[in-house]
Amino acid sequence: MQKSLQPAIFAGLLLLAAYLRITGLAWGLNSGYGHDRNFQPDEFVSLRGALQLDLLAGRIAAPGAYFEGTFNYYLWAMPQAVLKISGTKDAHPSNSISKKDFSRLLYICRWMSVLFDLGTIIIVFLAIREATQSFYPSLVGALCYAVLPMQVIYAHFMRTHILSNLLCALVIWLSLKLRKSQRWQLLLSVGLISGLGAATRYPVGIIVVIPCLYLLFVGGSNLPSKVRLSERAKNFVASQVWLIGLGFGIGVFLGHPMLFFDPSSVIKAITGETLKYASLQQFSPRQLVNLSVVWSYITYLIPFAMYPLLWLVFYCAIVYLVFRRSLYSLSVPILIFSLLYLYFMGKGYLGPYAARVTMLLFPGFCILVGIVCADLQLRLRNKQILAVLTGAILLVLGPSVVFDMAYVRAMQQKDARQVIRQDLQKAIGEARATIGVSRSGHYFYTVMPAAKPLNSEKVTVQLQDPGQNADFFVVGFPSQIDPAEINATVQQVEAQGKFKYEKSYSVPVKIFGHEFSLVRFPEDMTYPFPTILLFRAKTPT
Repeated sequence: MQKSLQPAIFAGLLLLAAYLRITGLAWGLNSGYGHDRNFQPDEFVSLRGALQLDLLAGRIAAPGAYFEGTFNYYLWAMPQAVLKISGTKDAHPSNSISKKDFSRLLYICRWMSVLFDLGTIIIVFLAIREATQSFYPSLVGALCYAVLPMQVIYAHFMRTHILSNLLCALVIWLSLKLRKSQRWQLLLSVGLISGLGAATRYPVGIIVVIPCLYLLFVGGSNLPSKVRLSERAKNFVASQVWLIGLGFGIGVFLGHPMLFFDPSSVIKAITGETLKYASLQQFSPRQLVNLSVVWSYITYLIPFAMYPLLWLVFYCAIVYLVFRRSLYSLSVPILIFSLLYLYFMGKGYLGPYAARVTMLLFPGFCILVGIVCADLQLRLRNKQILAVLTGAILLVLGPSVVFDMAYVRAMQQKDARQVIRQDLQKAIGEARATIGVSRSGHYFYTVMPAAKPLNSEKVTVQLQDPGQNADFFVVGFPSQIDPAEINATVQQVEAQGKFKYEKSYSVPVKIFGHEFSLVRFPEDMTYPFPTILLFRAKTPT
């Protein structure tokens, strides 16, 4: 490949990645602010923490963020401060803030997610280039990250996972540089970034093991024997590894100062909120070697996060690297980190329900793909074989691109919650009415954002069971559901004798004109596509 074309090709990759992340970015912006208003429920959490900050007034306490870490919240507070200076926003949550003000801040913070993710693509490219000194493998690894469905989806949201991935990619890139030089500035920097990762989301702090492992394996291409490993361990302890620890501490302090200034509040938030989603019984002596939950991540969450076939590329690359001893010095630190993270997060999280938990693995996986491609490029000197291999990779990537485009284009359509809200407004008019919301499922983001804005002196919105009286009754599901489940729900509600089914609301994801089902997808991949069932009272209340 001619070097003169390489910048243009990489720029094209970034344009594709930007298109996939920007399209649909305005989805749900006008839903308002609140636990029962935001279409993406976790964005309420992000806004809640960010609105507690006022950098201009020196207010750095954000109790709403202590459950996960505050670094990303401080970054979100920067555009908030700019908006306040410009006179378009008052940042204090106790003051009256319009829906337009919230939308503006949310939109800017979503743009920050897009830029962070594009930055991660660049860093993944540079990391592979550092490891392989080759353009083609670097391009392939970056392309895998650019079209990875879970990354495309979550880059649309104001959440901390995107920044976490950027920091992880930076740590891997700098760790690869440690193989050539252990300058104190590099050691301190990689520790600092690891600390900022921990201050962004506590579990991300595990990335600090990556530079330590690269330092342990530096100086050879093969995994060392017991004797050599002992010698390496001694050299590792005798080196300036303490600089990584120092940098880590500085990074945590800079990104989460209240952990030091007000540790009791942070601990209270962790024990009271974070641990609600922890499955600590998985670490009991009897459960330590039970990997059934971890296996669910490998066979369910990761394949759907890399839908439909992209996961095959990563899994094949990992298997290949396990049997390539000559690449252990490059691959083993990332593989060990991935195994540690997957084990502790897989067993420690409430259950295998959220694909976002796996996202921190993706920068490392993409770098491993690039390393494999570089090795194959050296071993398979036959250009025809390389062409076939390239075609196979593109064939696997193609369906993910098609899925990404269908998904983000569907995000541009009017949300089902907006449609049913308008229909309810028309049906109620100026009359008095009661809207009943089913208590089942995730009503706070599937149904309440549609019904709650209608609450007024004449219109009452209430949580209830189908056996209670109301003029309308709505049931929400967090994703698309199959006809059998719709029929079962309709029968269950109508059996109470109060309501009659009227209509279902959902936004279809269409691929080449055919509706694509998201029924089996993890719930955090279907926030824009709930299913809502509307029932009317058989007799006026």
